[in-house]
Amino acid sequence: MTDLILGSITAGAWIVIDAVLMILMSILSIAIIVVVMMQEGETGGVSAISGGSSDTFYGKNKGRSKEQILKRVTLILGAVMLVISVVFFILKSL
Repeated sequence: MTDLILGSITAGAWIVIDAVLMILMSILSIAIIVVVMMQEGETGGVSAISGGSSDTFYGKNKGRSKEQILKRVTLILGAVMLVISVVFFILKSL
């Protein structure tokens, strides 16, 4: 079944598919860089040594904070990039 579908795609269409996937990967990589640069660095538990508490408003509402949203967006963009990369290299090997 896949041979029938993939066999009917012309050489010109393969070039277009390659170009579209490369452009998508480029856009995704730039988006990942921007989102990662927007994130603040983690202290790595330094506040715990100095007696800081995570029982603040920020600590209680971590799921809704800007940092948590940026982490989720980074994870989603990375997953989409992974899937597109795998599809690209599978199609390239055909």
